[in-house]
Parts: sequence; structure tokens; C-alpha cells
Amino acid sequence: MPLSSRRVPTARWRGSSSPRATVAEVLQNDFTVDEAMAERYVTSESLGRGGMGEVARAADVRLGREVALKTMLPVPPDRMKEAASRFLREARIQALLEHPAIVPVYDIGLGPTNLPFFIMKRVRGDTLFELMERARESAQPRPRRRWLSAFVTVCRAMQYAHERGVVHRDLKPDNIMLGAHGEVYVLDWGVSRIIPVGMTGEAVPLDDGDTRPGDLVGTPGYMSPEQALGQSDVVDAKSDVFALGAILFEILTDRYLIEGDERPMLVTQTVNPARVPPLPNDDVAPELYTLCLRATRFDKDERPNARDLADAVERYLDGERDLGMRRKLADEKAEEARAAANLALDGPVDQREAARARAMRAAGNALALAPEHPSASATMMRLLAVLPERMPKAAERELDQLDKKHLRSAMRDHALRAATWILLLPFVFALGVRIGWLAAATSALLGATLALALLFYARGVTNRHARLLLFGVVTLSGIALSGLLGPLVFVPGFYAVNTLLFSAQAPPAHRRFMIGAALVALTAPLALELLGVLPPSMVITPEGVTLLPRMTYFSQGPLLVGLFAASVLGVVMPTLIAVRLRDALVAAEERLLVQKWQLEQLAPQRSGS
Repeated sequence: MPLSSRRVPTARWRGSSSPRATVAEVLQNDFTVDEAMAERYVTSESLGRGGMGEVARAADVRLGREVALKTMLPVPPDRMKEAASRFLREARIQALLEHPAIVPVYDIGLGPTNLPFFIMKRVRGDTLFELMERARESAQPRPRRRWLSAFVTVCRAMQYAHERGVVHRDLKPDNIMLGAHGEVYVLDWGVSRIIPVGMTGEAVPLDDGDTRPGDLVGTPGYMSPEQALGQSDVVDAKSDVFALGAILFEILTDRYLIEGDERPMLVTQTVNPARVPPLPNDDVAPELYTLCLRATRFDKDERPNARDLADAVERYLDGERDLGMRRKLADEKAEEARAAANLALDGPVDQREAARARAMRAAGNALALAPEHPSASATMMRLLAVLPERMPKAAERELDQLDKKHLRSAMRDHALRAATWILLLPFVFALGVRIGWLAAATSALLGATLALALLFYARGVTNRHARLLLFGVVTLSGIALSGLLGPLVFVPGFYAVNTLLFSAQAPPAHRRFMIGAALVALTAPLALELLGVLPPSMVITPEGVTLLPRMTYFSQGPLLVGLFAASVLGVVMPTLIAVRLRDALVAAEERLLVQKWQLEQLAPQRSGS
């Protein structure tokens, strides 16, 4: 008989593929565990321990297969009823979710100690968390396609659970297992919640196994904002979608969507409606990144469902990358950048800094999606061409740190100058001291200058009061040095260099004070000398100018050596300091020019340019 002439009867299921009853409707039926079946299962090694129970490898002696046996952990007698109810609730929910990606439950029973247990399929594999950690440690290429395929399976399983009225509430890489032969399982349904959906349309009351408003259920970093806020009464399928979006972001970028080391920090970021998601890596498809953002929006009504997530990732895996999506997203970002740029340049003053930052980020995102996008390029160059009227706060903080670094370096220079002047004191004493107290005061002031400068440098003291104190001590040292050769020889050069160095790194208000103080310090000794308070330092005749000794006696040899050494130091030290300042300025200009060149490359280059 020809094969085509044979008609083989085929059994067909003519009903809908959707489940006929929600899990909530089944759980409302009475249920008791009254059969001790421990003799059927022989346990061996422990496979893991959680908050409610311990899972062990076991053998089903009746069927001769290996299974996993989860036994409830012992609790005080007054908590036994509630704990058993929660434990059995997990088993029944998992048993009623018959999906290839949900570990099936075979049996429920009571153990020898009267503690309930349930039997599950023995699954083997690694959690997604373990695979991610292993990939990070080995620095090998991550099997992103395999993980995305597994993610699609998880989304399908969650859509099935949601249609049956179950929300997992603790989705994370730790609760997703991948087997060696392509199996994918969603684990740990212990904190799942029943939601009021299904055939009846009636609200499902909270049972003893559920949580009350205010309870925090889930894992920070993956839980949705409504979970983090303790709004358990509004948690639904879209809450699981948030966790799926966070998992997808981690698969794509190898980074956490919500970063932080401490639980309070993670919760705070989760409940912040203005939280800005991290930017993607260069190798992340923009449509998948956009999918992550949609799935993790603060308002749960704006998130897609699990089926939409699965379909979108599956289209990507099938190679249906919508190239028009890049352009569309780039256009949206470019328009966002243009509007923010208008606000940054012409809006209220107190909003311009934040608007400029938004405009730069949006224009950068648009150019990342479409490198030659004309509107985004024009907005970027427009912002770069017009500097902010006020320095941004972040730039102010960096400038303050840079200023402190320069001022600390200046303290070192002042200490070096003081040390060189102290080296000249032996020449002063070699001439022979005439006014002992003046020589002692000069030595003490120079020593105080050195000590203060070294102290401020070592401790990083750069505030204005410290600088004014050091300037005052150095100025007094100049007054004391005028007792050596008089106020008009050597001292004016000393004041000129000193005032220049201090004023170069002082605020404008201090500069006028420093110049005035230097002029007073230069004038006061001369005025006192002219008034006869101080002995004269020079005699001026038609034949010439004669210097008169005051602090020390004059001896030709030592005096010439001291004057020559002072002149050398007066030339070398200011030159070295000025050269260092000039080199720092040139280096800063070079960095600015390099940055300018790099920014110019953001704009499309015309042919022939």
C-alpha cells in the first residue's frame, strides 16, 4: 500500500494552549500531607542550603532514579505551622508551573522527624552567576550568544508563570541554571507571590505564605523600585521584568545595572526616579541597550512584558537587527541634545550647567549611534564653541585640587629660597657683628621662614591665612636685612622677587595688600633713617655714595664674596622658579590643544579638509 494512502489517526488537543486555571485557584483548595514516604527516598550528600530548607541528592528506590530532596529546616514549635505552610506553598507553586524551564516537583511527603519535604528533578549545571564569575576570572571571551539564548528561555518561562498568576520576586543570575546540554532552569520560587489574574477575575487574598505591605522581598540591585519601597501590594509581573532587564544589562556589559557595595546604597539608587543608567560598552547593540532601559524604567506601567523581552532578544539573535533603529534612536538623542543646548545657552542661569551636561551626553549618544549625524555634530560643536559663563561645579572642584597642588609646590620653593639666604649668614658673621640683636633677629626670621615653609609643605597647608603668615614673616626678614646694607641696596630686589612669587598665586584681593605691604616695608626703614630714629646707612656727596656699616663691620674680602653670592642667588633662584611656572603653563596649553584636536574629530570631516 502506498505510504500516501495510509491515514493514521492523530490525537489533537482542541483547547487553548493557555492554562485553564491560575495557580491561585488551585491553591485555594484544601491540601494536607498525611503520608510518610521517607522510606521511598534515600538521601546522600547535601547539594545546598537556603533560608527555608536544605536540598540533598537522593535516590528514588521505587523507580530507581536520582532526584533532589528538599527538606524544611527545623523551627521552634510555635512557628512550625507557619513555616510548614510557606514551605509547602513553594512546593505546590513550583509543581503547578509545568514548564521545561521550571524544575518539576514529583512528590511531597513527611520525613522521619515530621518535617515536610518535596521531591524535585535532579538538575545539573552552573548558575548564570557562576558562569559570569568564571568568565571574569579567566578573561576569556564571554559566550554572550549562549547566555542571551538562555535569557530568552527564562523570559518565556516567566511569561508562562505570570499568565498562571505567579510572580517570582527574586530573579537574579544566582537563580538561573544552565545545563551542559542546553537546559535552562529558573530556580528558587520560595518568595514568589500570587497575583489576582486568571479566569475568575476575582482578587486573590493574601495567604499565610505571602508578604505584607512594607516587607522588603528580593535582592537589591535586581529588585524593582516597588519592591525596594516595600509596596508588596502592587508588585506584579512587571516587577519581574525589571529584574530581567537588570540581568540582560549584566549579560551585555559585564557590569551591574545598579552599582554599589552596600545594601542601603543599592536600595537608594533603585528608588531614585532620576537614576541615570550606565552607558553601554561599544560592542553592545543599541536595540538591546534600549530594551534594558525600557525594562528597568521606574514606572512599572512603562515596562514591556516578559514575552516582549523574549521576542526582542530573539529577533536580535536571528539577525534581524533593525538598522533603522540606530537612526531613529540617534534622531531622538539629537533632538534631546538640541533642546538641552538651547536651555544651556539661553535658559535660566541656575539651569544652564545641568542642561549643558544633558546636551553633551545626548549628543555623544547620538554620535555613537550615527557617527556622522549632522544635527548631533552641530549641537556638539555649538556647545564647544561657547564656553559656560560660570565654571561648572565639577570643574571648580578639580581646579581647587590643582590649585592646592601648585600652592604646595610653592611652599617648597619658599623653603628653598629661605634655605639659600640662611647659607649667607656665615658671611654676615664673618664681617663682625656691630648690632647683636639685629643680627639675631635677622637669623631668627630667616629660620622661621624656613621652618614655616617646610611645615606647610609637609602637611599640605595651603589656605590663605597660612600664605599671608608666611608672606608677613618673609617681609619682616626683608626689613631686618635692610640693617645690613641699608634699605636701598639689595633689599628692593629681595622685595620684588618675594612679592612677585606670593602675588602670582594669591587671589586678587590679597595682591593689592601684598604690594602695599612690600612698599611699606621698603619705605619705613628709609623714613626712620631720614627722621634720625635709625643711624644712617649711607652718605651721599658730590664725589659718590658711601655705605655705612650698621649691623656688621665692613671688610672688603668677605663683603665682596657675600655680595657676589647674594647676586648669584638673586639671579638663579627667581629664574628657576619662573622657568618652572612657564613650563607648567606650556604643558597646560599643549594638553588643551590636544584635547581640542580630539574634540574636533567628533565632527564629520569634509572631503579635502
